[in-house]
Amino acid sequence: MGERKLVNLVRMLLISLISLVLFLSLSYTFKVINLPEGEVIRWMVPSNEITKYYQFEKPDSKEFVGYFSYDGVRNTVVFQKVIATKLEIFVNRERVAVFGDGTGNLWPKALVVSVPEYLLRESEKNEIKVVLHGIVGAGISGSPYLVDMNTAIQGAQLINMFRNDIVLVGIGAAGVILYLFLLAYTGASANEKKSYFYILMASVFMILGLVQFTYRETYGSVESYLIFEKLARTAPMFVVTFLLFLIFENSGFYLKPRFKIAFLIIPFLLTGLVVISTNTKYVHFFGLLSDLYSMILVIYISFIVYVKRLLEYVFPVSFLLLTGTQTFYVLATGLPNELMIPYGRLVFLISLATTTLTKFKRIAARHEVLAKENVLDHLTGAFNRKVIEQLPKGGVLILIDIDGLKKINDTYGHIYGDKLLQRFSEIVKKDIRQEDYFIRLGGDEFCIVSNSISEKDVEHIMNRLYNRCRNELGVGFSYGFAPFDNFDKAYEQADEKMYQMKEEKYRSNKKGV
Repeated sequence: MGERKLVNLVRMLLISLISLVLFLSLSYTFKVINLPEGEVIRWMVPSNEITKYYQFEKPDSKEFVGYFSYDGVRNTVVFQKVIATKLEIFVNRERVAVFGDGTGNLWPKALVVSVPEYLLRESEKNEIKVVLHGIVGAGISGSPYLVDMNTAIQGAQLINMFRNDIVLVGIGAAGVILYLFLLAYTGASANEKKSYFYILMASVFMILGLVQFTYRETYGSVESYLIFEKLARTAPMFVVTFLLFLIFENSGFYLKPRFKIAFLIIPFLLTGLVVISTNTKYVHFFGLLSDLYSMILVIYISFIVYVKRLLEYVFPVSFLLLTGTQTFYVLATGLPNELMIPYGRLVFLISLATTTLTKFKRIAARHEVLAKENVLDHLTGAFNRKVIEQLPKGGVLILIDIDGLKKINDTYGHIYGDKLLQRFSEIVKKDIRQEDYFIRLGGDEFCIVSNSISEKDVEHIMNRLYNRCRNELGVGFSYGFAPFDNFDKAYEQADEKMYQMKEEKYRSNKKGV
């Protein structure tokens, strides 16, 4: 057992290292493609005043003046990234280009401006003035520079491929996942539907959040722009929240309903505060809280994955943690760096969706094989004792014995008793995970063998199941559990605990409790 844990730990470290290498490679790529390929414009203010994101409390503008020389060839200006709703460019006091109308989003596309040659003066300084208009903020990233037209187009295309197109890929991927899981949802089991629902909701909010990041020069009005801006700031909370629920559903950790409600109340509350905010100062503030909350959830998800050693989730979670940390730092400090989180969300969502589908397909295929091997109990649909030899080792065995079934059979007949067994089996199968094994050992004795339930969660899960049976069937059960490695040994330990529970019930009933 110790050797297996060590192997899993080494695998996790290697996978984490791969995610770090990918993150660093992507960061380096962005740094390279944003390097100036020509003469850099020299500004009349310090460079750190140019490469800065300015937050506005109301629609405002920011103006920068600089100069450059003209060599008779390079007359095209490249802006690697502009965060604004409108951009005006003046050369030698004449306006040469306008992007946007003040209600749209110019980020994240690189912008190319060809300056008419008749405006340019050789062997003299040429003045350039840039006016940024914004509703919630504005800024320039990178160092705008001059090159010839062909070089400018090639550079802008490379930037847009890595930055702008990936957002479109993310929206498209989320849409495809949404469609596939909608198709799968209708024929899924109760447990599968939970996982599918979380992925569906994460996909919906991911699309809503990424819409703001696409290049559009106009939204039509300031109000409609603010709606998309607020969605972009709050949607990531919901994406990460539903992905957290998915991790819980597939990790064996049990999330109590009140905690699940709390995890949902916080993003709804912050979203409500952002939506009703009329001053963009509060949009920034609550947006920062939203980013912080999302970051905390990402850290929490990482904790679950590493503690439970969920190898299939290590890579996407590690990559999401790295990109999320980088993005939160950039937004909190106002730096002009690239935002890496769209890559993190895209990798995370696609990876989880693929893992979930593959997992359920593998489980369904295994159960189908077992069904063909005549290991199903025909009355209840549970597995019969023949499956015991094929059970994977590890996890926990929970032994269950229905209370008073003999008395029920004597009073109402065996047909009624059989129907009660069938209904009991349906309730249990809906309550456990698909990868768990529900087995009828004989008569009114059943057991659950699970690799996803930890011993400390057994009592809570069985109490929930007990209450459902009491409410829906009017009968309860006794149970005992033990670590599952060898069936006979685990059965003996679980049976002893179950007998103790029966004794306690008998004494309580005798006292009239």
